[in-house]
Amino acid sequence: MLPQLCDVLKNLNISSEIIVVDARKSCPATAKVCSQYGANHLTRQGGDLYSHAVKTGIAATKGKWIIFMDADGSHSPNTIVDLWAKRHEAELVIASRYMPGGKTENPWILIFLSYLVNRVFRLVLNLKCHDVSNSFRLYRGDDLRSLKLECENFDIVEEILVKISALSPCCRIQEVPCTFEKRKEGKTKRNLILFTISYITTLARLYALKSKIS
Repeated sequence: MLPQLCDVLKNLNISSEIIVVDARKSCPATAKVCSQYGANHLTRQGGDLYSHAVKTGIAATKGKWIIFMDADGSHSPNTIVDLWAKRHEAELVIASRYMPGGKTENPWILIFLSYLVNRVFRLVLNLKCHDVSNSFRLYRGDDLRSLKLECENFDIVEEILVKISALSPCCRIQEVPCTFEKRKEGKTKRNLILFTISYITTLARLYALKSKIS
């Protein structure tokens, strides 16, 4: 994915930094490949969960804009062009699987669970977007770095959305259609039972948080 990222950023003609947040037990070749393509290779801090990777990445950023994406091949670097084009129109730009033009190539059980999570979170938390759980997003750097994030795993993606939305009563969220492609490398870390329990707990906590802010 790194050569694709480098090509996209070069064509956009912008100053940028690529940060790769690795597991605590790293593949020996990862740091070498990152060095080859000028990427900053980091080991996640605080633990080995998804949330630790997100927090480690945020802490290392310095830019005015931040784009988060998965490194397993499910997020296409080409979508960055569409995200970047909307940067002045919103506080948050989401690559959406569920708006017109978007789609996902996941197995049906994951599609069903993802759709269910999105539907419930949108309704309960009154979120003005189609896709609340895709991590492929463009943020304003200062907004993202100002957040105190508490979630422990994949639900940190929804926590960020709720807290970014709470920064301003007029928070603008834009979406661009994307295709969530089949994973090209590695194995999913999601346990479906724990996944469901954690999202129920997160929904209750974020509802309480949103009610308090409102």
